Amino acid sequence: MTIPYYGINLYDYLTKSKPWRREIQKRKPQDIELNEASVVLHTIIHFVTRASVWYFHIHYKTMADMNSISLILFILKMILFDGLGVVFHQFQHSKFGRFFNHLKHHQLRTPTLASSAFSSMGELVLSSHVGWILIGLVPGSFWDHCLFLVISSTIKRLCHSNYDHPWENTKLYRFFKLVGSREHHVHHLHPNKNFADLFVFWDQLFGNFLNPDDVDGINNYNNTTIHKAS
Repeated sequence: MTIPYYGINLYDYLTKSKPWRREIQKRKPQDIELNEASVVLHTIIHFVTRASVWYFHIHYKTMADMNSISLILFILKMILFDGLGVVFHQFQHSKFGRFFNHLKHHQLRTPTLASSAFSSMGELVLSSHVGWILIGLVPGSFWDHCLFLVISSTIKRLCHSNYDHPWENTKLYRFFKLVGSREHHVHHLHPNKNFADLFVFWDQLFGNFLNPDDVDGINNYNNTTIHKAS
């Protein structure tokens, strides 16, 4: 289990070129770095939950079609999954959802890909696995579901790396209103904003979106205040 651990830390090391990532180097140890034990436990939970989703599909033959793929169903699953994620994420920030211990995750205002993987088991199940199980009820082909799992998991992880990936500034990425590392960095500076992991429009719909361009601390790590509107 050390291969993904060191691989993630290598990614963090290679992407520390942005000035605002110096906060990572200056921070004091907070005992929330990803360790080998948590990786093993997370892997077990992921395996059991995903296996249950596959069992549901196989038993009820909702993935009987192995020869086609529907981009409409794939996009629908992405949108519904992120919508559920926003609701669950907001609940974890409420006084009723604090027993999931999500606030400890926010001790790190500028997370790395490795340290951001810290979460309690209850938080992990609520934030990801409940959504995966519910989305499993949406019919579709085998490849629809595979594409959904791969793309959604990739975006969720990379937007938490706090690295400005080149594709996040392309017109296509912005056309689909996908969340980038800058949008999610705002959430760690202002936890009542930018709850979405995949699509910006969910935060815009709920009135929680804060544009990274209006926040100091994204490009200027010495200051974390909101610009006043002119």
